[in-house]
Amino acid sequence: MMSKNVQLNSFSLFFRAFGKTKHEMGVSVQVLVVITFALSIILYVVEHIAQPEVYHSIWDSVLWSFMQYIGDPGNFADFQPITIAGRIIAAIIGIIGIAIFAVPAGLIGSGFMDAIAENKKEREMEEASVVLHKRFRRTAQSSSWYLNEEGLKRCYKFVDRYQSMVYLQIKTGMSTERLMETIQYCPDFRLANMASTQSGVAQNERIDRLVVVNFPLNTEYGCCLDRGSNVTIVAPAALSEMATGNAAFSLAAMGGFNYVSRELTPNPEDSFGFYTMSKDSLDLMGDYDKKEDVESQALHFMHDLAQFKQRSEDRGEKHWFIFILSTTKTKDCQVHFWRLATDKKKEMANRITGKTREYGSTVLLEDEEKLQQIFLDVQSALSQRTVTVREAEQGIVAQIDNCDLWKGLNTSNIMCRLGGGIDSNALTIRFGYEVILASNSHLLVMKDIADAIKRQIEPDREIPEEAKRCYLEDGDGFADKYGEEKIFLRSPQALKEMIRKGNEYAREKFEHLDLEGKAQGDYAEHHRPSFWKRVTVSNRAFIIL
Repeated sequence: MMSKNVQLNSFSLFFRAFGKTKHEMGVSVQVLVVITFALSIILYVVEHIAQPEVYHSIWDSVLWSFMQYIGDPGNFADFQPITIAGRIIAAIIGIIGIAIFAVPAGLIGSGFMDAIAENKKEREMEEASVVLHKRFRRTAQSSSWYLNEEGLKRCYKFVDRYQSMVYLQIKTGMSTERLMETIQYCPDFRLANMASTQSGVAQNERIDRLVVVNFPLNTEYGCCLDRGSNVTIVAPAALSEMATGNAAFSLAAMGGFNYVSRELTPNPEDSFGFYTMSKDSLDLMGDYDKKEDVESQALHFMHDLAQFKQRSEDRGEKHWFIFILSTTKTKDCQVHFWRLATDKKKEMANRITGKTREYGSTVLLEDEEKLQQIFLDVQSALSQRTVTVREAEQGIVAQIDNCDLWKGLNTSNIMCRLGGGIDSNALTIRFGYEVILASNSHLLVMKDIADAIKRQIEPDREIPEEAKRCYLEDGDGFADKYGEEKIFLRSPQALKEMIRKGNEYAREKFEHLDLEGKAQGDYAEHHRPSFWKRVTVSNRAFIIL
């Protein structure tokens, strides 16, 4: 006897097949009906002359034609054509009567076979996704350990920053084609090229190396974890800057801080970053639907950060936003602290129009001492760390506000949008890829920084147990209190549905706002490029007189 699950699966396949072919069936039936009406009119013309008492109206002819398709069970059309032309038309109608059932049946059969093949492919992809996820387990990383209060050695246990394609092929037994299909099928995986992280190497001398990255995912833009902290670690460019999301996640877990990252985009050609949100960057995308999705994601991203800030204000406290970015501009320094809203001359004056700051910084003057102490603590801890770069060992030095490397901020920068220096604190920590990607001791660096931040901002707050699970317990993938790990281990289809619903929610919630949070009218008109941007030839603008 067929089980209930098998029966349900059969019905599901049938309805899927019907859904995939309903358009084709509708078109074919419409064509056959139109042909039937045309033949019925011709039949009336030729038969009305021979037997006017039988074919006394066109509708009699139409009724006769359609009754032939179903066998005329009520004898509604108990008469036959007698002319040669009428009998030829009757034969054609008989052939159409076969086609009117055979064509939809054939389409459904074809759709059913396609649905079975897709269902099989879906099962294979689900199984392959499980195999691939198992290669990114939360296990001990040998060179990253510390001594706890009892003097016992403990290892940090995070998801690996990446796995090479060759390694995954060997461990999973998948072909290159199957591995690529699985990566594309899983929303929480992406390919990255290690060549983009090589510092001090000319573009034409960089060596391409494809690797696979796994990341936490619980919103349509990436990940948002609320751990009730007054500190939020943000990875606004995790999508494009390799390993920054992993570093930020590690830092947030070790300090018990909130975590927010941008991991997804609806547009593969997206050049719009969440660190600096400007309409000019958004205008580079021509597809209004994708552009609207990207802007809605950006506004949702900002909204989630603003919620953390509001909660701190409700407590009578100031919130700290710490943004994690990478850089190849390392020179003699691997860790850069940046919070100046000034020009490169380091003039401590407000350079941001439309905002009121006590001086040119995104950190409040009243919290400047805390920032300086955090920096000194980090600098002291990192002076004891080393990193190996191209087989040469070098120290890790921290700098603050190195104006020779970074430009001053403007109003489109997220630190300014969040009110950094006005009613909250915001700073950016840029890491050299040698630390967050090439070094085996990257977790120790994150622990040093997490400890320094916690000592100065939340010294009495206990790290939540669910955050400790992220780095003190073995497990599959990322861990947190949300769904008891399952939030990061849902099936790819469940993740895709979550992303779809998240995009719908964001569009509906923020469709009336622009990037500045102001009401906007028609979306397409609001984002239409200016005249000078529309007049382009080979990406160069020309003035038309």
